[in-house]
Amino acid sequence: MLFLTGAVLVTVVGIVPMVVYALILWWFDRYEREPLPLLTAAFLWGALPSIIFSILVEVVLDVPISYFTQPAIADLVGAALIAPVVEEIIKAGALLLLVLFFRHEINSPLDGIIYGGLVGFGFAAVENIFYFADTLSSSGLGGLGRLVILRAFVFGLNHAMFTGMTGLGLALMHTSPHMIVKALAPAAGLISGITAHAIHNSSVMLGAELCWPCVVALITDWGGVSVLFAIIIFTTFQEHSWLVTCLADEVELGTLSQADYRTVCSYIARVATRMKALLSGDVARWWKLGRYYHLLTELAFNKYRLSRFPGEAHTRARVTRLRQQVNQMRQ
Repeated sequence: MLFLTGAVLVTVVGIVPMVVYALILWWFDRYEREPLPLLTAAFLWGALPSIIFSILVEVVLDVPISYFTQPAIADLVGAALIAPVVEEIIKAGALLLLVLFFRHEINSPLDGIIYGGLVGFGFAAVENIFYFADTLSSSGLGGLGRLVILRAFVFGLNHAMFTGMTGLGLALMHTSPHMIVKALAPAAGLISGITAHAIHNSSVMLGAELCWPCVVALITDWGGVSVLFAIIIFTTFQEHSWLVTCLADEVELGTLSQADYRTVCSYIARVATRMKALLSGDVARWWKLGRYYHLLTELAFNKYRLSRFPGEAHTRARVTRLRQQVNQMRQ
């Protein structure tokens, strides 16, 4: 019974904070929500394949390192060099698959950060369970409580930040028309994530003996989170401008009314209109309004992409198809 209680406890404190953070990150995607199956797949990739493959590769690489170096040095090399490189590359695998097979879902840098963050939160959730279980068995509830504060709150956004940088790089590659950005952004994003991960791991390990490395970890970790947060806010305003600009002529074309145009361009108006339908008991209208606003947002974002990539026939076809779907919903 005691073992079962401990297992439930470490599972809850390991997973729940990461799920809450993932929901908060998802909320920032205000105008064009990413498909729930893809978001779930990203979280699960971080939670299962990334963890399993990372452990296997790190164990294999640890054998020669431990053989040729002292235990303390082997631990530092494994944590500061091997783990960041292996884990970030494997976590990036989900983002690469996303770009290859679902690239039409990546409309802005925000999407890359969201998918990368979801992979990171999934990875952190399972990793937390391992660390929490070990600490509970060795140090009891007191030790577990201290570690939960550190891993779930003080450094709770770390893995999402590391992989979010990789996602940002891949999203910039897909959305930028500049060849230099396309060529350099993916590597720059991955290297940034690995570097931030390596600085954190080495600082925490050295912090067990010294104090100042912990300060370095706090500054770099929260500095990276702040940079990504600033990009999220900037991109949110940018997406709003795409709606205002790219849907203006749709009113003249008769695709949507002036009232619908004002509503779809305002997140608050969208929520208020849908909530009015829901509170009145008209669930079908609530769902259809969500679908309608999503189609209009997709139309605006694809028109913006077409303005940057005028030669993309598939984007032009998607714009035509989305306009037809919007007209069908209005009728």
